[in-house]
Amino acid sequence: MRCAALAAILVSGPVGAMPPEGVYDGFDCAAPVSDQRVTLQGDQIVYYESSCRLSDPRSVEGWENATLYWADCRGEGQDWRERTLLMTRMGGDLIVIGNGWAERYSPCPGLEPEVE
Repeated sequence: MRCAALAAILVSGPVGAMPPEGVYDGFDCAAPVSDQRVTLQGDQIVYYESSCRLSDPRSVEGWENATLYWADCRGEGQDWRERTLLMTRMGGDLIVIGNGWAERYSPCPGLEPEVE
């Protein structure tokens, strides 16, 4: 039911703003390694053991800081495709929403992206 409600507000209008490139973490930017770290750079989002190319951005009506993408992902010997919503909230946090899950990541301004 929630997916239907979200789908009902999506439009194929102008593309929304991509969150700022950089490194984000769900817990602690000071940790040398974190499985809750995510990097945004160009058309890629990179997680701890997987990465996705983002394509076909769509704005979300009424949500100026949200963009819906197709994410073509690879990780742990698997390939998959899923819808992924990226948005920023006040304070610069990155919100990533997938089918049945959502995560919040804080920006890590002292860390440089290391996307291959």
